[in-house]
Amino acid sequence: MAEPVALDPGSYRGTYKLIGGTPALDFANLVSYRGTDRQHDWLDPEGNAATWADAAGVVAFVGDIAELREFREVLARVFLDLVDRATPASSDVSRIGELAAGARGDRRLVLEAGATAATWTARAPTLLTEVALDAASVLTDAEALRRLSACQECRWLFMDTSRNRRRQWCDPADCGNRARQRRHYERSVAR
Repeated sequence: MAEPVALDPGSYRGTYKLIGGTPALDFANLVSYRGTDRQHDWLDPEGNAATWADAAGVVAFVGDIAELREFREVLARVFLDLVDRATPASSDVSRIGELAAGARGDRRLVLEAGATAATWTARAPTLLTEVALDAASVLTDAEALRRLSACQECRWLFMDTSRNRRRQWCDPADCGNRARQRRHYERSVAR
């Protein structure tokens, strides 16, 4: 389905893929097997952030990795709560909104001498604010929220764009194969 992104896995043996459907979901997915003994942080080493931004098509200054990690967890909590039909913490939703509003608030309207029209200028975008803007657009789109889903195996987030909205895995070739192999093993042991 999706091609692996050339992130440095360190000693981890897995791969990272852009399967979310939006930069915000893909950014939240920068942890594999969150909360388990298999957990892996794809923002380690720090150079992976720039590689991820390039692969995701987000043109922005990377900024502070610690702040990116904190925001990634905010996104994961909010979106996983929505998938699980729980109410996300208002402080987490507010954090997304503050960053997104700040990104829009940095713009200024400038009319240069002799110009035929005014232009908007802004400070160079940061990865944090660009992902926050994308997250805010997902959170304010009812159809996107209806399509929001998480892999049954690894809990990576994605937009379920399948016709019947019954997609179960981030990637059928990865988590789908693991699930099918486990079911086969369980059936053979039960005999």
